[in-house]
Amino acid sequence: MSRGRHRAHGTSGQSMAEFALVAPIFLLLLFSVIQLGLVFGAHNGLVDGVRSAARRAATYRINEQSFDPTVFPFSVPGSICNTVRTELTDRLRGAQGQELVVGFVPANLSSTIAYEWQPNPETGQYFLVAHISATYKNPLYVPLVSFFLDSSDATPGDGFLTLSASEQMRIENPPLDPPGSLSTHTCT
Repeated sequence: MSRGRHRAHGTSGQSMAEFALVAPIFLLLLFSVIQLGLVFGAHNGLVDGVRSAARRAATYRINEQSFDPTVFPFSVPGSICNTVRTELTDRLRGAQGQELVVGFVPANLSSTIAYEWQPNPETGQYFLVAHISATYKNPLYVPLVSFFLDSSDATPGDGFLTLSASEQMRIENPPLDPPGSLSTHTCT
C-alpha cells in the first residue's frame, strides 16, 4: 500500500484539458489589453502633439500679410504651416527625447492647419483662431485582436486603426481691423 499518493482513476489528463480550454481565452484577453494599451497610448500622444502644435501656431503674430503665398504654405521651408507641422511630427516622433507614439511612421499622419478670422462682438475688431487637426493611421500588431479593432474604423481590412485629434487656440494678436477677406486660410 502506498501512502500519500492517492489519485482518482481517470483524472490524470483533466488539468491539461482544462488548460487547453482556458489558455486561448486568457491569451486573447492578455493580448487584447496589450493592443488596447498601445492604441490608447498612441491616441494620448496624438492629442498631446496636436495641442503642442496649436500652442506653436498661437505664438505667431499674424495679420493679413502673413497669408502671402511666399510665407504661408507647407512647401516653403520656415513658413508658418511648415513650422507648425514640424512641431507636430517632432512631438510624435519624440524629438525631445520622449516618444509619444510607439513606432511612429510620419507617412501615416495627415494634418490640417487653418487660421480663421473671428469678430470681437464688443469692439468690432477681429482676432484669429488657429485650428489644428490630425489623423494618424495607427498600426495594429496583434493579429486576432486587430481583426476586431480594424473593422471598427472607416477603412476596415487595412491593418490600421484611424485615430484623430483636433485643437483650436485663439491667437493673442493686438486687435486687428477688419481684413480684406474673411476667408479661412488652410494648409493641408
